[in-house]
Amino acid sequence: ITSFSRMAKRAKEWGHSAIAITDHGVVQSFPEGMEASKKYDLKVIYGLEGYLVNDIRSIVTNCKGKNLDTEYVVFDIETTGFSPINDKITEIGAVKIKNGEIVDRYNQLINPEVSIPEKIVDLTGITDELVRDKPTIDNILPDFNNFIGDSVLVAHNASFDVGFIRQNLSKLGMDIENPILDTLELTRSLFPELKSHKLNIVAKHLNISLENHHRAVDDAEATAQIFLKCKNILLEKGIKKLDEINTKLANNKNVYKEETYHVIILVKNYTGLRNLYEIVSDAHLKYFYRKPRIPKSTLLKRREGLIIGSACEAGELYKALLKNRDYNEIREIVNFYDYLEIQPIGNNRHLIADGMVKNEEELRDINRKILSIGKKYNKPVVATGDVHFLDPEDEIYRRILMYGQGFKDADNQPPLYFMTTDEMLEEFSYLGEKEARKVVIDNTNYIANLCEEIIPVPDGTFPPVIEGAEEQLRQITSNRAVEIYGDPLPTIVKERLDKELNSIIKNGYAVLYIIAQKLVWKSLEDGYLVGSRGSVGSSFVATMSGITEVNPLVPHYICPNCKYSEFIEDGSIGSGIDLPDKNCPVCGTKLRKDGHDIPFEVFLGFEGDKEPDIDLNFAGEYQPVAHKYTEELFGKGYVFRAGTIGTIAEKTAYGFIKKYFDEKNILVHPAEINRLVKGLTGIKRTSGQHPGGVMIVPKYKSIYDFTPIQYPADDKNIFL
Repeated sequence: ITSFSRMAKRAKEWGHSAIAITDHGVVQSFPEGMEASKKYDLKVIYGLEGYLVNDIRSIVTNCKGKNLDTEYVVFDIETTGFSPINDKITEIGAVKIKNGEIVDRYNQLINPEVSIPEKIVDLTGITDELVRDKPTIDNILPDFNNFIGDSVLVAHNASFDVGFIRQNLSKLGMDIENPILDTLELTRSLFPELKSHKLNIVAKHLNISLENHHRAVDDAEATAQIFLKCKNILLEKGIKKLDEINTKLANNKNVYKEETYHVIILVKNYTGLRNLYEIVSDAHLKYFYRKPRIPKSTLLKRREGLIIGSACEAGELYKALLKNRDYNEIREIVNFYDYLEIQPIGNNRHLIADGMVKNEEELRDINRKILSIGKKYNKPVVATGDVHFLDPEDEIYRRILMYGQGFKDADNQPPLYFMTTDEMLEEFSYLGEKEARKVVIDNTNYIANLCEEIIPVPDGTFPPVIEGAEEQLRQITSNRAVEIYGDPLPTIVKERLDKELNSIIKNGYAVLYIIAQKLVWKSLEDGYLVGSRGSVGSSFVATMSGITEVNPLVPHYICPNCKYSEFIEDGSIGSGIDLPDKNCPVCGTKLRKDGHDIPFEVFLGFEGDKEPDIDLNFAGEYQPVAHKYTEELFGKGYVFRAGTIGTIAEKTAYGFIKKYFDEKNILVHPAEINRLVKGLTGIKRTSGQHPGGVMIVPKYKSIYDFTPIQYPADDKNIFL
């Protein structure tokens, strides 16, 4: 929402020594970051917030050396919600498999001692009346634990089901130490061609009946049948032990279908910068599906020179804690990261609305747990702001944009503004003064000091190389000039041509002209005209090499027959098109009229050293051919199609704003709409100027609040 330059300026004003860029999935802000670093004498840490896919996640955990032919308990649960900490189990269904056959079943409805939400009733058919007289989970679990014994536990999306069982067993002083096999991960590896691996989809694929989906006993039965068919496939592949499932199916994962987690990747040095660029390229070119995905295996191969952070609540560690994953899995996750991240409570308040946690204290408890894990595994814990806009009142721009893109929770904006150090220390004061200072100040500086000062785009220009480009350009342009103007060339033609060629060749730009010349000639040869645009029309070399048809010489006559020429150098005529018709005084042929009197300096500057910008417009249907031909010229892997980055157009911004207020039935002063349009289009806006009728309380309230609220008289942040 806010330009990085404004962020960097604020950081410098507040005395920060470094600031990091972590855009989602891209590195488009790096050039702006480089300029801001120079302007404000501030270290910029280059990085991104990526979309990580754990393509090396184990299908079976805690294998204990067991053979594939062992005893299994396949189970499923129904619950009142998604949080193993706050929601309750309403049903357990399980089947026991021995020697490849179902030998026993378990089914029990459970009284959750809370009202079952209506949406859960609609999904499962389990009502309050149905479970009112049933036993509670603490009475059921010992019996179910006996049913499990030391069997291998099998479930579809096992982390969900096992998380609930583990949470409730812990209240009884017990834990799960069984091997756990996840059929969701197993079927993803065995059937990568499926678009989805939901239980009903996999059941249909394997011709397995599933009549009462979302009832534990039926889902457990279907999962058992799926597992037995999968087990036969595993045996056919020569897999005889549980741990071989992980090793022999490791490369079968389809990263396009896997869940994504946020991950922070920071550049430590130039080796890391190169690795990051390769990671980003692969994410967009090889693994893009809705988002640019980064497989964990790729990140492991290229993590030299990079610092990996666990990211926000959408990160792998935070999600694992929410789902109550087991000790071994948490340890495996934590060991992958260089530092762990915690954020202000307001950033994650949506988890309360989503029912994943009960209240803000539970959010604090998760941060406390991350801090404890960091100490246990010797990983620095860093408090970050996850800053999306500069000041609290800027949330309105993010709200309007998100609303326009269909986000239902757009009005519930988290406080993702640039907090002061004091605000951050206050935010994390519940950790204690010493720990708050460590995560807010000491550890952030520690990570920053690990990163060298680098520039993401090297100084200088780096044009591609075509051997002999300089001589080719001289020959092509000279031959064409002689063809038009005769030999010897008129002095004015020779001087202009020599001046341009010397400047172009001296500064290493000949290759750029030759590239354009080859592309244009190829297109014309194939029967497609090419349009050139912009200041390249002021280059006579571009005219003589066939890149453009615009002739920048002064207005003149030229005889197509005997090469007689006549140049109008007194400025009396602006363009050759305006010259009167005339016949050649030598041979009588009708003279051609040309020339537009455009100085070469318009294109390459007064010193002739400006980078050439040659814009060519190819026919729409011919563009892929032109791109392919460029690849032939320079080789596969050395040519790419680049997009452009733009700001929101004024009309688009106005549409977003109007839609927001119209659908909210809010009448807004036109001056306020104009202010918002300027903000969304990136035009600098004046702070503190707000029209009457709208209460603005930037520090505490969202921008639009039409209910009069009494604030202390000394509050300087209220504008009416």
